[in-house]
Amino acid sequence: MDTLISCIKEKFDGHSQAVIAMSGGVDSGLVAYAVRKALGDTCIAVTVRSALTPERDLQRAVAVAEHIGIRHGVLPVDVLQDRAVCANEADRCYHCKRTLFSVMRGGFDSKALLIDGTNADDDPKRPGLRAVKEFSVFSPLLAVGLTKVEVRRLACDAGLPNWNTPSESCLATRLPLGMELTETGLNRVEVMETFFHERGVDTLRASHDNLMASVEFMPQYAEIMIKNRDKFVALIKRIGLRSCEFKEWSP
Repeated sequence: MDTLISCIKEKFDGHSQAVIAMSGGVDSGLVAYAVRKALGDTCIAVTVRSALTPERDLQRAVAVAEHIGIRHGVLPVDVLQDRAVCANEADRCYHCKRTLFSVMRGGFDSKALLIDGTNADDDPKRPGLRAVKEFSVFSPLLAVGLTKVEVRRLACDAGLPNWNTPSESCLATRLPLGMELTETGLNRVEVMETFFHERGVDTLRASHDNLMASVEFMPQYAEIMIKNRDKFVALIKRIGLRSCEFKEWSP
């Protein structure tokens, strides 16, 4: 942690303030904690609210920010205005991140340091990292070589409430590439996953192709799935899907 804090202090030299993109996940949560320790009140955590991000992520980000004692803002971004995002091709993440960082950069002065939670385990070929480089976003976890396991350990030591939160990708990843992203389609995913989250399932992936829903769950949740299967089938029909399948998943 001392190394991480020192790295942040060094990078901040010459900047007016630090702006952390905090998703609600453990990586950006630890970054926000370290930046707060390093820079005090000259930092703010920003959580983007868009059609691609579930409400539970925002709630988690709020809880983490309160725990840290860092200033926190919510930034609404209509990413579906970008046709390249809606097209949902292989480079969707690049276009989405580009939109998000553009809005973030526009909301703060030119000397603000944008910071994200990319860690040493993240695939350097991820399309979104192109946008990170284009906007000169600083990734302190990557800079000091922290892996996901190390991030969780440090977050646990810091008492962060999300230290053991399962890794999740955005709602768009639940839909097949090439299937146009719409608010209706993305909302269906969130509704399905929320149904099981409210019943104690921490990790699952719900997807659909406009006709069939698919729910992938870890083996320890099989009993919950069986118990709530009929209610879930009724739910997916109410939101416009015809049928569903369940299968065990080991992430």
